[in-house]
Amino acid sequence: MRRVGLLGGTFNPPHAGHLKLADLAIPALDLDELRLVPTAIPPHKPRPALDGAMRLRLLRDLPYPVETLEVDRGGPSFTVDTLEALAGREPGTAWILVMGSDQLAGFQGWKRPERILELASLAVSPRPGFEGSAVPDLLRDRFRARWSGSPGEVVELPGTALELASTELRGELARGGAPPEIPPQVLAVICRENQYRNVCLGERMTLEPRLASVVEAARSKKAFRIRLFDVTGIASFTDTFAFMSGSSDRQNRAIADAVEEQLKAIGTRPLSREGEQNGNWILLDYGDIIVHVMDEDTRGFYNLEGLWKEARELELPPEVHPSIPNTEHREG
Repeated sequence: MRRVGLLGGTFNPPHAGHLKLADLAIPALDLDELRLVPTAIPPHKPRPALDGAMRLRLLRDLPYPVETLEVDRGGPSFTVDTLEALAGREPGTAWILVMGSDQLAGFQGWKRPERILELASLAVSPRPGFEGSAVPDLLRDRFRARWSGSPGEVVELPGTALELASTELRGELARGGAPPEIPPQVLAVICRENQYRNVCLGERMTLEPRLASVVEAARSKKAFRIRLFDVTGIASFTDTFAFMSGSSDRQNRAIADAVEEQLKAIGTRPLSREGEQNGNWILLDYGDIIVHVMDEDTRGFYNLEGLWKEARELELPPEVHPSIPNTEHREG
């Protein structure tokens, strides 16, 4: 029987505490797999500021699979509904919910707790301040030394020795900080998509290095109307579109050459380059980044930006102009 742990939460944002708990749970429970399960709307907490799709993107590069069932379903995320769906989709799997001790006391108030215990077991990790929390009557006689794989059991996990508050992490992000407790791959998405931040303009405008190179190269050849669209989760074949205009076929080729050279310098080569002969529309395909260099007539006619209006447009870094010599002279 396959043994799967489910670590649920808003993940707003994901942090080291989540990963540490997952790391501890796998050997302690002899799991074949542990999945992160972001809620759509938590029934017992305020609605997170970031929507489910955005929080899925924050989780995407972490070393644990993400169960998207609750975000896909939308609405309040009741655990019993999730377990019913998983049991129907993956019969024969043994499920265990991995949680902090702060959640234990309120378990009896969850939707259909008896049915939850028919479908899964609980693994509880102590959290500072909740060591002596009252155990609900429903769980009192269910504690076991080790999880047998059957539903309805409660086992204790080691503590993470980390006391992280998501509210404080969000506050530090809002002030432009980069909390070390947030995994670097999560921070990269936060920076790229300008999430949580409300000050520190320079931080807000941090782009992923390859995108910054695209913009820098395009500007070096006087490209105009440069726009970056993040289509992660919307398009199946790429993550980002870069659009830019040149005023002639010759300039378009120069812009495309500059982009290609700049990305080549940081070790990135295009999978393909198209449109060289006509020059009115040159496409550079880097897989997760697709660069369109077009003249204004072609750009207006095809209106590709209009096709991706649900995408998130990324903020461009400010242009840095060379200092202008002071030529003003005053007669003394």
